[in-house]
Amino acid sequence: MTQLEKSRNSLSDFQLRDGIYFPKNYEQLNSTEHKQKWDAIGKTYYGSQKIEQLPETSAIKQDYTLLGGKPGGTWNKFPENKSVGSILEIGCGYGRAPLHLSKDKNLRCEKYYAIDISESLLRRLIKVKQEYDFFPGAEFNIICNSAEILPLEDNSVDLVISNCVFMHIPDAQLRNLLAEIFRILKPGGSFVFNHSFHNKACPSHIIHNFIRNLNIFSRNPIYLKQYSAKEIAEMLNDAGIKAKCPQYTVEPTTEYAILPETIKGIPLPFAKAFNRNLKPSDAWKETLAYGFSTYSNPLA
Repeated sequence: MTQLEKSRNSLSDFQLRDGIYFPKNYEQLNSTEHKQKWDAIGKTYYGSQKIEQLPETSAIKQDYTLLGGKPGGTWNKFPENKSVGSILEIGCGYGRAPLHLSKDKNLRCEKYYAIDISESLLRRLIKVKQEYDFFPGAEFNIICNSAEILPLEDNSVDLVISNCVFMHIPDAQLRNLLAEIFRILKPGGSFVFNHSFHNKACPSHIIHNFIRNLNIFSRNPIYLKQYSAKEIAEMLNDAGIKAKCPQYTVEPTTEYAILPETIKGIPLPFAKAFNRNLKPSDAWKETLAYGFSTYSNPLA
């Protein structure tokens, strides 16, 4: 193994400050528009700043779901009382998904690796851990970095999870990330990418893309391209999924949309209620689905 590979495969080239691992080129990363956007979003994401502002007697201190509700989708299928050696979460945010898995599904682990580009979200993750103690007794390794290169060894992680993240990553970077995920995942390991891809056939996205493309000078850097189920499977196969997880599922979400619920940040009247009342037939579900999830089989 070369020195570069050794560096890539460990946290030895990162600096630990205030419970967070930062790359040595952090100033360069900090200057990017993408990171600055997510640092700004992270300060108020899902109302998670409330945990620092409310008194100890408030209901939110007793019930974690008041932060942002319980994540649904594939997490509803996740087995109870599962125990693994190590978990890696891509785009961990303030810990909404692992908090749910730990508290409601009794998922246990010995090591939890969390990576996110937003320092403000990671600092809130630390607060959430202190408040609710999810994954009790586990070793926590919190990493502030872009996820294109994962500082973990080959075949070292039992479970990789991600929630509503991949649609925010440019195509070339996403392909690199998927290859990295299946490099570090153990053979026979598990993964869950819940609601992680936007659906290119969804009418809401098609309308939104048309409006977005009218103004070439002001585009949201975190609103990126969508995929079909076939394209997702091709990306996963190209990334080496079959060597680690021979059986996996790509399925449409159960959230459907015809109309964009906001246009340039302005709510579209009645669109949310209209979309929530959609009950498409099986033939239309993949077209109208807002996005796709993918996960290894069996999850247990």
